Amino acid sequence: MSRPDRMDPPPTLRPYAHTRDVGGLRLHYYDAGAGAAPPLVLIHGLGDEADTWRHVFLPLAEQRRVIALDLPGFGRSDKPYRSYTVTFFARAVWALLSALDFDRVVLVGSSLGAFVAQRLAIARPAAVEQLVLIGGSMAIMPARPPAPAPAPAPTSAPAPARSPVRLWLYLTPGVGELLYTGFRRSQDLAYASLRPYYHDLTALPAADRSFLRERVWARVWSSGQRRAFLSTQRWAGIELYMRMPAWRERLLQLAIPTLLIWGEHDAVVPRARGEALAAGLPNAELRIIAGSGHLPQQERPAALLDVLRTLST
Repeated sequence: MSRPDRMDPPPTLRPYAHTRDVGGLRLHYYDAGAGAAPPLVLIHGLGDEADTWRHVFLPLAEQRRVIALDLPGFGRSDKPYRSYTVTFFARAVWALLSALDFDRVVLVGSSLGAFVAQRLAIARPAAVEQLVLIGGSMAIMPARPPAPAPAPAPTSAPAPARSPVRLWLYLTPGVGELLYTGFRRSQDLAYASLRPYYHDLTALPAADRSFLRERVWARVWSSGQRRAFLSTQRWAGIELYMRMPAWRERLLQLAIPTLLIWGEHDAVVPRARGEALAAGLPNAELRIIAGSGHLPQQERPAALLDVLRTLST
């Protein structure tokens, strides 16, 4: 019997799986496609792995080179004992891109992956052709003033995203560990924890529901991923709420074209957050994916592909 925390690549992606030692870490990633255009680099969100892109990876690779990695601490990449900060993730991504001899890329980040993409763009703007942020950003932007009122834009930030309450409990040392480990009591319970991230989890194809049921079970049995998940959650909270003004100022200075993609029914980071970002970030455009929650790459992959295929090649 295989270990309960085993994460085998989906059969369609297995031929494209690689591992590489970079910056003292062994990273797992998928690599496919070719072409002169800057490669697409797909960065998953918190608690996920590169398999989140399983429905869009190969179709995108028909047009250009595509890389999708497991961030350190997640999936099949190394899970060292350390602090999992956004800066750490950005440096790991850059180490992989450097090892692959990429000098200019398009970064596509989902949720936490959007934080990582923006952090890397701040550090190395010349290396980033375009940013694509799916349901996430490092900074909250001031809300747009209500039209057509002539009053100046309000300076207060929009209300925080309505993340599942459990996510906030994870910030508490000891409590977070107990909550995470508690999912090991029941595979049904672990699977139910995915519901907030989808508009309608039950509407997914049976094969997807089966895949997710097995994958979330593997995640909750991975002690290394538990450490990484909780550390990331806690450090992200510190960065978002203690360094927000600094990050916002640096993002406002970026001239990199930014495509924002939001699920119409995103309950983790509501659509209003994307609208505020589109109004506040320079060179930003917002696209809404109808009928999707927080993960359009899984819930509405065809619609997401339609948007991503419009990127310059």
